[in-house]
Parts: sequence; C-alpha cells; structure tokens
Amino acid sequence: MKKIILLAVFVLVQFIAGSQTAAAQQEKRLASSPASFRTFFAKFIGAVEKSDKTAVASMTRFPFTYAFDAGDEGTMSRTQFIKKFKDIFGDSPRRFMTEKNPVFSRGDGGSYVISTEDASHLIFVKSGSTYKFTSYMSEP
Repeated sequence: MKKIILLAVFVLVQFIAGSQTAAAQQEKRLASSPASFRTFFAKFIGAVEKSDKTAVASMTRFPFTYAFDAGDEGTMSRTQFIKKFKDIFGDSPRRFMTEKNPVFSRGDGGSYVISTEDASHLIFVKSGSTYKFTSYMSEP
C-alpha cells in the first residue's frame, strides 16, 4: 500500500513539475525571439512612437487585418491604415508599447505574435529578409 501511495505522489509531483515547465515555456518574451525580428520590431516601435504613419505602413502587409472588438473586424488598405492609425496605436503612440519585454510567441503558419498587457496582439510574418505587420487583434 505504501508503494502505491509513494508511486502516486511521485507521479503527481512529476505532473506538477511538467505543467509548470510547460507554462514557463509558453510564456516566452520578446528577448527570446530571433535577433532579426527584435531588430525589426525595434524599428517598427520607433516609427510608431514617432507617429510616422508612412514608415509604419511600409512595414505592414496589405490588406491589413484587424479585430478591435466583436463585430468590429475586417481588413484595411494602405490608405485606410494611415487614416485609422490612431485606432490601432491610440491617441498617444509614444505610450502604445510600455512593456520593455512583451510576451512573444510563434503563431500558426510561422507568424510572430507580440501580446501586450492590455490584451492586444500584433501579428507579423517573415517576408523575404524582413518582417511585415499583418494583423492587430484586441481582446475585449
């Protein structure tokens, strides 16, 4: 009986340790992303903070996909993106990305996903030797 209890405790401890390891692996940060992506992202955020709409648009793939809220989703052309810049990056783009090392993950199809503290997700894809901003999703 003691052997069964010890075995059950051992299995439970292994399960808990494995779950914590999996959670830690899922919560990767921007610092763990490829250097080329970090370089691109720094330029991207720099352009956002300067409200350089043309530069940000040049780093974006169109049609651009957005989902601001349930029922408010769709695509934008380059012209629409520039006109609705504040809808994505806010009235004060300097404060758009306050996190120094946001959550980073690899999405479906090899996309690169940055998740912010306010439950926004910026999705990028590799395009040749650079990256492109493809989607913005905001969770309600």
